[in-house]
Amino acid sequence: MHTRTFRDMNYRRLGKSGLWLSEIGLGLWKWGDPAYDGSRVGEHEGFAILDRALELGVTHWDTANSYNGGAGNSERLLGRYFQRRGQRVRDQVVLATKIRNSVRAEHEMTHEFTPNESGASRKYIIQAVEDSLHRLQTDYIDLLYHHAPDLLPDGSWVTPLDETWDAFDHLINQGKVRYLAVSNRTAAQLKAETEALAAVGANGARRIIGVQNHYNMLQRPKVAAKEEPTMADADAFLAYLAEAQIGLIPYVPLAVGLLTGRYRKGDLDESGRLAQEEWGKQFLTERNLDIVEQLIPIAERKDCTLAQLAIAWLLAHDVTSSVIAGVTKVRHLEDNTGAVHVTLTEDDLAEIDALTR
Repeated sequence: MHTRTFRDMNYRRLGKSGLWLSEIGLGLWKWGDPAYDGSRVGEHEGFAILDRALELGVTHWDTANSYNGGAGNSERLLGRYFQRRGQRVRDQVVLATKIRNSVRAEHEMTHEFTPNESGASRKYIIQAVEDSLHRLQTDYIDLLYHHAPDLLPDGSWVTPLDETWDAFDHLINQGKVRYLAVSNRTAAQLKAETEALAAVGANGARRIIGVQNHYNMLQRPKVAAKEEPTMADADAFLAYLAEAQIGLIPYVPLAVGLLTGRYRKGDLDESGRLAQEEWGKQFLTERNLDIVEQLIPIAERKDCTLAQLAIAWLLAHDVTSSVIAGVTKVRHLEDNTGAVHVTLTEDDLAEIDALTR
């Protein structure tokens, strides 16, 4: 795989495009205004992390319009950062955001949304991008995702695909969006959307170049984005991405902290979010805790942390373009960047495969 470097950080192309992403990305899911929206990183600590990210060459920053319950504050935090650091910093960053859901006005606690304030219609898409640009205090988005498919109960699309992708084409023509991607898609959905883009005259700037799906060592089938996926589904999905030259950007790469070693069998760190929150049950299973205990010796042998091993394993997939992990402290970011220097041999990969498959 051909890579480039910047400040000791490796870069890979995203799918079949000329866009280079830092192998380590920065996810801003729980960033915003902690006193208001339930996020975990506010402006003060967030600015310090963003400054350090630039120093480390981590220039792929990922957010969404509706993070933290539709508050919009993750985008607003980034917007204040760009406003204060200037255009030179903004131009260094590959800014990725996602649209699909409804977003409240700043400091608005509740709002009744019309059916047109979410989804995949031309009306929603164009207005959502305008709103994101306003919150982000920028005039362009480098990588725009449609966050999740808008489907009817029978699995068909609510909005005709040609309407959706013609709206994205319009934004590309205006220069407000540079590249297009999707999230939480199955292979069949990706194929249908690729065909819709071709029908509206897609060229190199308008193809789907990336997909952001759930993927980590402990939940490998989930990358296929089906209701009850199997490993065969996951294998087929990754093979399709390679064939279609669509880059994978895995989210929850560390299983929300389980693949950091913080939660161990017999020592679950009851102060942590996984132990306290209901959705942690999908991660804190006997199977996963057993696998963590078997992965830790591999990490020790490779002279790396468990988090670095988990990220290095994702980067060992040729279809992976960048791995975004959310961090709440500078030291977490610094640890993640060490993964680019971890080399996994074929024997290492076979051993991990046997444990996690």
